[in-house]
Amino acid sequence: MDESAQKYAGAPAVGAHQYIAAPVGYAPMQYASETQQMPYPGQVQQGMTAQEVAIAKLENSITSMEEQQMTNDPRYAQMLQLKHKITGIPPPEAAVKQEMPSKEATEASFTPEQMNQLRAQVGAYKQLARQEPLAPSLASRAITKVTTLLPDPYDYPAESENGEKLPYDLMKVLSLHQQRANRATALPPPPGIDPQTVLKEREYRIQNRIGARIALLSNLPADISAHLRLKAEIELRALRLLNLQTQVRNEVMNALKRDTTLETALNPYAYRRTKRQSLREARVTEKLEKQQKVEQERRRRQKHTDLLQAIVQHAKEFKEFHRNNQVKQSKVKKAVLTYHANNEKERKKDEQKNERMRMQKLMQEDEEGYRQLLDEKKDKRLVYLLKQTDEYVESLTGLVKQHQATEKRRKRAERREQRAREKAQADDSSDVRVHIREVATGKMLSVDEAPKAEEVDAWLETHPGYEVVSRDEYSDTDESDADEPIPDPIVTHKDDEFEGLDEETRNRKIIEKARNEEDEYDQKTRRQMESYYATAHKIKEKIVAQHSSMGGGDPNLQLKPYQLKGLEWMVSLYNNNLNGILADEMGLGKTIQTVALITYLMEVKKLNGPYLIIVPLSTISNWSLELEKWAPSIVKVVYKGNKEARKRLEVVIKRNAFNVLLTTYDYVLKEKALLGKIRWKYMIIDEGHRMKNHNCKLTLVLNGYFTAQHRLLLTGTPLQNKLPELWALLNFLLPSIFSSCGTFEQWFNAPFATTGEKVELNQEETMLIIRRLHKVLRPFLLRRLKKEVESQLPEKTEYVLKCDMSALQRILYQHMQKGLLIDSKHQGGRALMNTVVHLRKLCNHPFLFENVEDECREYWKVPDISG
Repeated sequence: MDESAQKYAGAPAVGAHQYIAAPVGYAPMQYASETQQMPYPGQVQQGMTAQEVAIAKLENSITSMEEQQMTNDPRYAQMLQLKHKITGIPPPEAAVKQEMPSKEATEASFTPEQMNQLRAQVGAYKQLARQEPLAPSLASRAITKVTTLLPDPYDYPAESENGEKLPYDLMKVLSLHQQRANRATALPPPPGIDPQTVLKEREYRIQNRIGARIALLSNLPADISAHLRLKAEIELRALRLLNLQTQVRNEVMNALKRDTTLETALNPYAYRRTKRQSLREARVTEKLEKQQKVEQERRRRQKHTDLLQAIVQHAKEFKEFHRNNQVKQSKVKKAVLTYHANNEKERKKDEQKNERMRMQKLMQEDEEGYRQLLDEKKDKRLVYLLKQTDEYVESLTGLVKQHQATEKRRKRAERREQRAREKAQADDSSDVRVHIREVATGKMLSVDEAPKAEEVDAWLETHPGYEVVSRDEYSDTDESDADEPIPDPIVTHKDDEFEGLDEETRNRKIIEKARNEEDEYDQKTRRQMESYYATAHKIKEKIVAQHSSMGGGDPNLQLKPYQLKGLEWMVSLYNNNLNGILADEMGLGKTIQTVALITYLMEVKKLNGPYLIIVPLSTISNWSLELEKWAPSIVKVVYKGNKEARKRLEVVIKRNAFNVLLTTYDYVLKEKALLGKIRWKYMIIDEGHRMKNHNCKLTLVLNGYFTAQHRLLLTGTPLQNKLPELWALLNFLLPSIFSSCGTFEQWFNAPFATTGEKVELNQEETMLIIRRLHKVLRPFLLRRLKKEVESQLPEKTEYVLKCDMSALQRILYQHMQKGLLIDSKHQGGRALMNTVVHLRKLCNHPFLFENVEDECREYWKVPDISG
């Protein structure tokens, strides 16, 4: 590649936006300047200042223009003046005068013909730039006429050999040329054609054509055909790749030049000069090659020999390693066998020694020392405890029967008193009711439904199938059930299934049976538990459909099958004079089942109350809504509020003009004097696990001040796993059956009182006893899980309704986010201990804060505020 091509290859690529149409024969001024002012590679060194770099670039440009004989170019004089301003060294005056001719000399050198021709060329250029057709007259004036040094033909004629006349006499023309050649002139001889300038001129023209073509292809009309548009698009993208192609070519050429340089070549030995080998050197070389081959063969054989020796040595070490491992394993086996044999010998020696010592103690009649030598001392404790619980469970059947008989006698006495009062009222009043019985079912009508004495004949004609019952027969029917003898507790003597075993094996068998979770399902125990449950639920009343008063007549309000089973179980508790715990999992409708029990007792059993329902304050509104929804006919009293509101309700409570009283734990404690005077038919306690503490204030108040025929606990938590808590629930429900003066743990110390031993139950012993006591609770407990009745539950549907906060809520919310609560008592605000809880209360309603409600009432000047 020649020098001009290398210089052009090193020139920077020109973007498509730099192509500007220029007249033919003139290079773009801006591009040429940028190209010439680029410093050559390697001329700008590191550590030079900005001024030194600028001077170096100017000197490079000036040197390049002098080499190209472009000293007549005005840019050359401008560069000299710029260098003079930077360095302060004046340029040669001759060069400046020669290169910068004056304006007058320039104008004087043009003739009028040349001026006319120049004007014609300018006009032609303007028309060509606007892409207008060129007029022939303008083209003829712009084109210079050909001038020649030769004279006109036949000015100097010559004659040929045949006498013909020629246009020129060459000898005379030659003399004219010699005269003109010897003529002195002040103008310098024209320089020759520079090939580098020609190449640059060619490149400038190509670039101008490419720029014009890109501009033309970028502004194509919209109505051309698709194949022409595709062809134009391909050509346009190909032209735009010029810069990338130029850059790639430059990088390839630079890499090629760098790799072909001798100092940086990959194989510099390729450039060395080959020395001519002599015969002696050839022989020496052949000898050395033979020695090298012999040495390589020796090394190869030695390496092969070493490999074989290493393999043999590794085989020996491998065998020795595994032989040693086998020896170690055999030694360990022998040691283990020896260890166990020695332990067995020692154990046998100890057993023989203990046996001799026990025999010695027996011979010496030392009972205390003999007991200390027993191995199963702790297991005997468990045996005592389990025997105690078994005896207690066996005695429960008789205790339940005694409780039922006692409750029956009490109810009988209450009915006698009620009939005496009714008889006295009937004697005083003329409205005497007659007892009526349905012939088919034997069901007695209530006093309110029965007709009066003077209307009985007409009533029987309109109601066939009923008959009149005398008062003596009615009294005997009610008292027939109560006259049954009270059965004595049944004590069954079970056959000892562990009879014939030694004491150690017998104790172990008893403990294993107690630890087995499924021991209660063997045949004998199952019969015992069925008998126990059948005794507790002796009177059964089947409920297959929902009663009419439940649901308020709305056909959409229907109890689920498992809720009917729960109602049937609670009615069975009522019929058998027992109390119980409804412990269904949360979400299964314990509230609705309780409402169903109340409405059933009012409709079927004619037990109009009063009923006491004790619930937490957070659920009292839900209870009130459920009562209004499922039992609108019930007269309820929601006993809560401030002192004035509760005082207004005292009149209704004292007159007993209600069916259900709904209140909370706190008001039960506060108003025990008022509420304790009422003889409640049913006491229902929600969240009954609060009664697990036998000495809590609520339990003491309910047991000491309140009287209720039946008690029902509602809880969603499983049974307690602590003896005192479990005993507290049993004692609260059925104090006549589970009566105790001390704690439950002290009761289990009774079997050990004779030996003087203090029993402290550990966790295993406690859990064994509690599991047995859970069996005791089963007749009085009903618990269903969601997974057991999920087939009867409706599909869960959630509706998320988002509402914006009111203006008051928004202001208070922004204030509370800062951690303060508006409080007029504390001069503007006080800090919040739990911001999230207060923000939740504010989102529910701002009047949950008393001070906010008081301030709004005072500001709006109204006595009551709602909403």
